[in-house]
Amino acid sequence: MPFARVCLIIAAGIISIFSACASSPPEVSASLPELPAAEQPPRYALTEQAAVRAYYAGEVEEFIRIFESLADNGPEDSSRRKKQLAFAYAETGAGDKAAQALEDVLAAAPGSSARRELFAALCLAGDSQKALSLLPLEGATADTLFYEALLRRDLGDEKKAAELLERSLSLRDWRPIGWFFLGELLAASSPARAEECFKKCLQQDAGLTTALFPLGEAVFAQKRYREAYGFFLRARNSFPGHPQIEARIHDVLALLPGLAEEEKAASEKRKTLAAAPRVKPAKDAENFPRVRVGLAENLSSVSVKTGGAYTVSSGGRAVHEGKAQDLLVFTVEDGGLIHIKDAEGKPAASSREALVLQYSGAGDTTLVFDFSSEAGSFFAVTEDRAYRGSLELRLTETGITLINTLSLEEYMYAVIPSEMPASYPEEALRAQAIAHRSYTLAHLGQFADKGFDLYGSVLSAAYRGVGGEAQATTAAVDATRGLYLAAGGKPLKAYYSANHGGYSEDSSAVWGGEDAFMAAVPDKLLPQREDFISLDELERFIRERPKTYSSVEKLHSAAGYRWEKWVAAEDIKSRIAREAAVGEILRIVSRGRGISGRIREVEITGTEGAARVFGDRIRSRLGGLRSNLFSIRAKTGPDGRPEYFIFQGAGWGHGVGMDQNGAAGMAQAGYTAQEILAHYYPRAWLETLTDASSPGSR
Repeated sequence: MPFARVCLIIAAGIISIFSACASSPPEVSASLPELPAAEQPPRYALTEQAAVRAYYAGEVEEFIRIFESLADNGPEDSSRRKKQLAFAYAETGAGDKAAQALEDVLAAAPGSSARRELFAALCLAGDSQKALSLLPLEGATADTLFYEALLRRDLGDEKKAAELLERSLSLRDWRPIGWFFLGELLAASSPARAEECFKKCLQQDAGLTTALFPLGEAVFAQKRYREAYGFFLRARNSFPGHPQIEARIHDVLALLPGLAEEEKAASEKRKTLAAAPRVKPAKDAENFPRVRVGLAENLSSVSVKTGGAYTVSSGGRAVHEGKAQDLLVFTVEDGGLIHIKDAEGKPAASSREALVLQYSGAGDTTLVFDFSSEAGSFFAVTEDRAYRGSLELRLTETGITLINTLSLEEYMYAVIPSEMPASYPEEALRAQAIAHRSYTLAHLGQFADKGFDLYGSVLSAAYRGVGGEAQATTAAVDATRGLYLAAGGKPLKAYYSANHGGYSEDSSAVWGGEDAFMAAVPDKLLPQREDFISLDELERFIRERPKTYSSVEKLHSAAGYRWEKWVAAEDIKSRIAREAAVGEILRIVSRGRGISGRIREVEITGTEGAARVFGDRIRSRLGGLRSNLFSIRAKTGPDGRPEYFIFQGAGWGHGVGMDQNGAAGMAQAGYTAQEILAHYYPRAWLETLTDASSPGSR
């Protein structure tokens, strides 16, 4: 079995990869069996509008029932309704019915476009013979060549499949999954060419981390072991504990027996030469609230370098003092003690209570070595990071929790460029600063039981410390000092995401509950929706790339605005296995969508049962999707069951609140920060902090 498929199977529990996501209650549950359709009384009138509302309410089967009754009412409407039926059939796993509906469309209105659409549906449904009967296609496109390549691959003609993929990609270069499949096909015969394909795949979509291991394998096959080792380590970050990755790392170390020692020596030398930087303190930083950022949990040791004269205290009592650039190692030993050791490993102090490392100088920082962040996601990285403020090492039953406490404004210096490119227009950076200041104030104390306010990761907001600071974003923070958004007499939970795909979503449709202040709004260049759009309009919106402020050239990611993700059925099975055992996955059906088209919940049905996944967690459980705004199709495997699920999607992130790419596009067009915020948060207003502990309110 190719690594990619095995890797997808093992990759359960990967953290979602989107900005400013909210924590939410458990969102996977076993579902009750549905009554047979014949025993359910009709709930909707036999009208197209009623059917669409049923679909958005999550009653896909009811939509199908109504549309099957309406599909033949008039030849003009029939084709459009058949297309919508094909969309719903494909989602419910009835690929054969989807193909039949498109066959009816072709019969009613013969044309090359309908023929190509039918060909793709037949390839996905596994009807090889009927698909072959449609060849050759008039006016073959990148899409039809891509699907024919998969057809030929399934029929065992890998050489022809590779040729077709080459032609497809020559017509449309941007298709990460196409480069991935081509790399797989070429891996055995041409590892150098496979290497190029996997690199191209990752260049176009860094989220396709399943390409890291086969990329390493292609490099390994060319006997560039040291370089391959680097790719294997990156793959390990994204897929911790994967047996194939661990085995290959072991192979490299066996071939290069001195590599481990070299790495250890280089690490020690780096720690000796590295210096904790000094920074310029924020003006009047002490007059703003303090923010406690949870950097990491469950650590067994922490190595740091001090940036100035320091004190380590426990319970308010100093237990150790030292000077700038001291190397300290904190370890958990003896089942309940945190020990402090110096650079030579000599004990300096120990405590059963939390330890706090702090400085007398406002510009001093602490350098934390080998900091691992976002393990299990494509953001995964291990690096050295410097932090302003103090560090607290809190001992729990599972290890050390590392907490960074600093002024709100100094926290903002690091978090804003971690969340938005510092190269963005000035007004977009100012809008981001105000939005995140609001988000932070609204979430102070959110994780009080853990000893901190926010995570230093995408579980709250990306936070890279001093190394992430940039002049442009620091200027934006200073220019908006103390400004935040308020609603309902308190700071607004000003959520934001990288790209809303053209339409944001009401927070209740993403996380449930009620939040009257987070409204769904379209991009400035698109119309407001007064009602749910039809399924053909929804599919067209997802597949096409409408001109919006979210899609301005050089201010957005092509893979973030519109995307396609192929996820192995086995991967999805493993991702939900800890919460619900459903057996082999048979279908995935949306059970409700918001006004933007984002899915509220999905039902995953297998050979042994069914489970429901709710809200923002859908993205991680279905394979690390970029957003919940997607269509669902399946590619049938040789056994007649889904081999892959294909998610065609729009946007990057949860889609609630400000669209960061859209804010940049609006700023470039001349909108001010206040105008940007008024568009994305129409029910909030600007306020200014009045003191360090109590945000002002109107």
